[in-house]
Formats: sequence, C-alpha cells, structure tokens
Amino acid sequence: MVIIMNYTDIKRKLKSNAPYMTITLIVINVLIFFIEEIVGDPESSETALKFGAIYMPKLKEGQWYRLLTACFVHFGYEHLAGNMLALFAVGPYVEGFFGHVRFTILYILAGLSGSGFVYLMEQKSGEFHMTAGASGAIFGLFGVLIIFAFNREMRETFPLPRVILGLILMFVPSFTEEGISINGHIGGFVGGTAVGYIMYNMMLAKENRRRRN
Repeated sequence: MVIIMNYTDIKRKLKSNAPYMTITLIVINVLIFFIEEIVGDPESSETALKFGAIYMPKLKEGQWYRLLTACFVHFGYEHLAGNMLALFAVGPYVEGFFGHVRFTILYILAGLSGSGFVYLMEQKSGEFHMTAGASGAIFGLFGVLIIFAFNREMRETFPLPRVILGLILMFVPSFTEEGISINGHIGGFVGGTAVGYIMYNMMLAKENRRRRN
C-alpha cells in the first residue's frame, strides 16, 4: 500500500522548520561579497578568480574546490541581490519541507551539478569563461517546486501552471542576456530536481514504514 503525506503533515512540516539554513546561506554569500569589496573590485575577473570562481585552466591545475566555492562568489551588487532575493523567495519552502540538513545537502549538490555541467560543456566546446554565482543551486531549489506541484496535497499551494510560468521567467534571461551561464542554470536545475526527487521518495518511504508500524 502506498501512503502519500496528507495536507496536515505537509503544513506541519512547512511551519515547524524555520528557514535557518536559508538565512545562513544568504549571510555567507553577503559576507563573502563584502570581503570581495574590501579586497578588490567584486565586478572584476581578478577578484572573482581570487575568491574561487570557476575557470577551466585553474581546474586543469587541480583546483577542483572551485566547483563549490564558485557558488558563493558574485560579480557585483546586482548579481548578488538577484540571487539572494530568489533564494529568500524559494528557500524557506524547500527547507520547510525537507528540513535543515536535507535542504543544505540539496542546495550544495545542486550547486555542484551546475558547476559540473559548466565544466563538461566547456571541455566539449573548448571555450573557457569565468563562472560564478549561486544561481545554479537556486535553480535546483526551483526545480523542487515541480515535485511539489505534482503532489496532489500540495497543488493548491504550488499549482503546476504557476510553477512552470515561474521557471520560464527564470530561464528567459539565461537565453536572452549576455554574460549569464545557461549551462550552470541547466545543470543546477536538473541536479537539484533529481536530488529533490530522491529525497522526496525517501521521505515517503520512511512515512510508509512509520504508519505501518
């Protein structure tokens, strides 16, 4: 017998988990940005490289940590503000449902998926660009909203047409504006959605076992 979390369970989860990690991630990103500001020009490639942005020649030197550190580096106030507003908008819902630990793992893995896809595509094309920003991880969080939209108990809060429209609006600048890493966004979205789906089903399986007992 398959048991789906009922609406009461879901509402309890969303209310019981205050978004501590969402706020913590925002604070970390803002602090790193202001350190960039103190050390140099946060809009310069030199500063971004110093703070861990992705750059293929550096990865080839073995600096793989950049796949993660790049998720906390931003090019200027507009870049930082846009990403942090998006994280503040979606983070509390995802953290509220999955809890602090799962949310943090999901966020990091989505960010790494975005960075990893940038690496793969640049390896394939041979064109190297400096890449940084939290958007890959954030796109992964937005991907989780699709999972929510297909849960019949959550459709009222996350209606599928609204979720799809939001994703379209998120992706449009990736294709229409220069200087935005579409590969990072796609990789983060796919990775975050996949990890979220696995976590969601693990939670359902745990709930099934609890109710059977």
